[in-house]
Amino acid sequence: MAEPGRSHQKFERLYSYIHEYQRLVYDFYSKDAVAFLTTYFHINTKTTIWDNEFLFAGPYENLGPLSGLKWDRILLLPVYFIEEMSTIFDAQEAGYIKEGETSFVIPSSYGFTPLPDDIIKLESSYLNPISDTYPLYTVMGVEKSVNTQRLFWKLRVKVEQSQVMSDILSQTSSTYTFFDYDKKIHTLDDSEFLTKLLIKNEKLREICRDYLYDGNSGYYFQNPIEPPIC
Repeated sequence: MAEPGRSHQKFERLYSYIHEYQRLVYDFYSKDAVAFLTTYFHINTKTTIWDNEFLFAGPYENLGPLSGLKWDRILLLPVYFIEEMSTIFDAQEAGYIKEGETSFVIPSSYGFTPLPDDIIKLESSYLNPISDTYPLYTVMGVEKSVNTQRLFWKLRVKVEQSQVMSDILSQTSSTYTFFDYDKKIHTLDDSEFLTKLLIKNEKLREICRDYLYDGNSGYYFQNPIEPPIC
């Protein structure tokens, strides 16, 4: 006899609330929040030449002939939750320097770990060809939001005073782009190939809808009219 108040009937919950919440926070919010498209320069630790003799595994300079730093350029990389710009005046030998600082968030689903001395440009000529006068920002610090498999990187950046885009491009080893369909970073050739596949799939969908689909029965039939070549 069953104990009072206890049911031996087997049942399965239709909704797993905790997993739904996890997907909402880490999948939906990290991909569908308000994004700012940027150009991100990530230090390539494999191609960078480090000085391990006189310095503690660091370069002589970030830019110039004595620098061994190499960056990977990532186009159209979305960043999220950009905070308000804080202005700090620093008294140096050249006078008062106006340094602007801000922070933003990058999801770990992008597949790379941000590093100090990475460089980011919040606006670029291909995004805003009329006015491309926005500064470069250097990553000062990287914070990990949570110590789990899925996490967010919070980057603290400051306005770069001396580096310009032409100097950074001369030390760029590879160029990648963020592909919005799968939310991953690919090479330019792979992104172009994937874009062509998406366009072709859209054409095939239109052909199936306009030439093969029968609205009365809901079936797809072979139409005697030759559809256009995709």
